[in-house]
Amino acid sequence: MIHLPETASTNTWLLDALRRDSTLADGTVVWTTRQTAGRGQMGNSWESADGQNIALSVLLRPDFLAPHNQFIISELIALCVADALRGFLPTDIGQKVTVKWPNDIYVADGKICGILIENQLQGMKLAYSVCGIGINVNQERWLGNAPNPTSLRLVAGRSYDVEAVLDSVVARILTRWEAFMANALAQQEILHRRFCESLYRREGLHPYVDAATGEAFQARIAGVEPMGPLRLITADGEERTYSFKEVKFVLPCGVTKE
Repeated sequence: MIHLPETASTNTWLLDALRRDSTLADGTVVWTTRQTAGRGQMGNSWESADGQNIALSVLLRPDFLAPHNQFIISELIALCVADALRGFLPTDIGQKVTVKWPNDIYVADGKICGILIENQLQGMKLAYSVCGIGINVNQERWLGNAPNPTSLRLVAGRSYDVEAVLDSVVARILTRWEAFMANALAQQEILHRRFCESLYRREGLHPYVDAATGEAFQARIAGVEPMGPLRLITADGEERTYSFKEVKFVLPCGVTKE
């Protein structure tokens, strides 16, 4: 693993390193506890207090996958992070760890981890995936306007060794990745099923907003398509399919979250 005392963004650092050396090995990991300009999905920022959290990026080379199957990378990373975090929490709290579609990690209604995956296509295959992961470990206060951040410390009431959390997450990702490469077809089915079973709000009716029309509606999650779109069934039985950023989750505090 490559430890950076400080960096603007581990994803940006790893992408720049790939431009300098395209032969970087599959499974290369870059991490820091001081990220000054973390990036989230669709240009959002990621706030992280110095020394209290983990920012890491993992290089995967899924060149055996067709581009239309790239969402499986997101599923694999999200499940590995969720499983690792459960291992640090008491059982009753660990049961509240879920994956908010498409790939945030929640504990109850709080966001504990954000994931940003940047894929590079080469012809009809995926050349590489840079998988950025930001985990709130010991942070207790946020200066920005994030609506629902939380951390391991906040939910468990104690502090954690950030490197122990890092080691657990990385070990799970690399182990699962090796298993996936050995039998991608079977592993893809297993991962997708587990991903759907791990979803935030996977049971019951919950409030959403259609991003295009502004319509507020109640719906339950019916599943996720293999390519990533979320399937919802409204209170009156209408099935709808949404791609990322097309639907917003209405959080208990009343804030909408894409």
